[in-house]
Amino acid sequence: MRPPTGVLLVDLNNFARYPTPPIGYLASVLRQASFDVSVFAPLMVGVEGTTREARPGRFGLAAARLNHLAATSRLAWLRHARDRLGRRRLSDITAHERAVLDGFRAALESSRPQAVLVSTYLMHRALCATLCRICHEAGIRVLIGGPYFVQPEVIAEWVAMPGLTALAAGEVELELPSIVDTMLAGGDLGRHDGIFVADAQGRPRGRIAQPLLALDRVPFPDYSDFPWQAYPNRIVPVITGRGCGWGVCSFCSDVTSSAGRSYRSRSPGNVIDEIAVQHHRLQATRFAFTDLKLNSDLAVWRGIAQHIQGVAPGAQWIGAVHVGREADNGLSETELREAARSGCVRLTTGLESGSQRVLDRMKKGNRVEGVSAFLHAASAAGISTRCTMIIGYPGETAEDVHASAEFLARHTRQIERVSLNRLQVMTGTTLHRALKRAPARFKGFGIVQEDGAAAQVEHRDDTIQSAPHRKAVMRLLAEVHRINSRDLLPRAREFEGVM
Repeated sequence: MRPPTGVLLVDLNNFARYPTPPIGYLASVLRQASFDVSVFAPLMVGVEGTTREARPGRFGLAAARLNHLAATSRLAWLRHARDRLGRRRLSDITAHERAVLDGFRAALESSRPQAVLVSTYLMHRALCATLCRICHEAGIRVLIGGPYFVQPEVIAEWVAMPGLTALAAGEVELELPSIVDTMLAGGDLGRHDGIFVADAQGRPRGRIAQPLLALDRVPFPDYSDFPWQAYPNRIVPVITGRGCGWGVCSFCSDVTSSAGRSYRSRSPGNVIDEIAVQHHRLQATRFAFTDLKLNSDLAVWRGIAQHIQGVAPGAQWIGAVHVGREADNGLSETELREAARSGCVRLTTGLESGSQRVLDRMKKGNRVEGVSAFLHAASAAGISTRCTMIIGYPGETAEDVHASAEFLARHTRQIERVSLNRLQVMTGTTLHRALKRAPARFKGFGIVQEDGAAAQVEHRDDTIQSAPHRKAVMRLLAEVHRINSRDLLPRAREFEGVM
């Protein structure tokens, strides 16, 4: 038994409505190894997270149209000004950085840790640099990790950050106690899989950890440190598997993240046991399954519907599903009714486009008519539905955007929320690699510059700047506004603003 060693976990993910799963997992693993763990989350100092699809206000449609025009302007200064403003609004952490830093200093003073572990999104690089400087001045070692530290471009830009001890790259949670021991002893962290350090020239040295296969070995996350009183209601996140059972969409950066590389599932019994534990620990009856595709493993999908009420009476739950072309995708009318009876109140699916031609170019693996059938069946079962959509994929025409608008118009009563996004090319995605490998294939679409530290690729798209395409987008924005302005089904309202 080691003497108590203080570790402060810093959460820079800051979800609006529920705790951050990686922090919960790290807290559980370290406590099992007898570390003295404390947690700092920005919500503890009043910094709130971002709400998904907030209901638009009186001028919401006009604002959305102006935002699109600015984002697709031919004037570079206007696009860049809009991007800078957008980054500040993207996260309350960025907008309230001083409050976060003051809260972090207070957490250091109260917990006096020997090590600080930071879980972050890439957008918070400047803040992470300041945290590292503060810790270096206090003689505290710092390990930073996050979902996108498995991209070589990202590792190269982050690893030599002044004051940083090492970067975690990949799923290292089961080895974390040993890693922290080595870090505090001043040993060679580069010998651990999944840990990168900077060499004398500032170049990364280390190996990315392989995807974790034995997910049932990971202890259930410990969310006891989070400020539950600050959340609008008590929603517990649950992850049943890592990666995506489809995993082919060319634009998707989630499947290239640390947990997204390949698909692996927990056993149905292990998932149900966690729900029982979280229900008992936290008196929770609201659950958000945060899997990329909850119906990747049909045994788990069906097990939830069959057993969740037995271990968490009165449970309500939400998740994301992929309406694939498989003969059995778990989303039949009968199974959706069973899911609704088990407490499923909302499902998200990636529609992405109302044009089959665009879906095929994306390698989405769904059919427009299949998504339509799913939306009708889910709505008839009493399940609220949410769709994600993308505009600006290479080769998309104004006619394709009109097809998306027409799809929404036909399904206004079956869809309750739409998340519409302009295409963002992310480092490491299939699309990014194709743009680099064969740029001539993409007429009027290409890379302008790459930001390795943020894993973002600025691109040029001549079509999205054309008058016909903009006109089609204006129509699409109107349909999205019409849907998002309505009230959710009463039984789904506790999950307003969630994924």
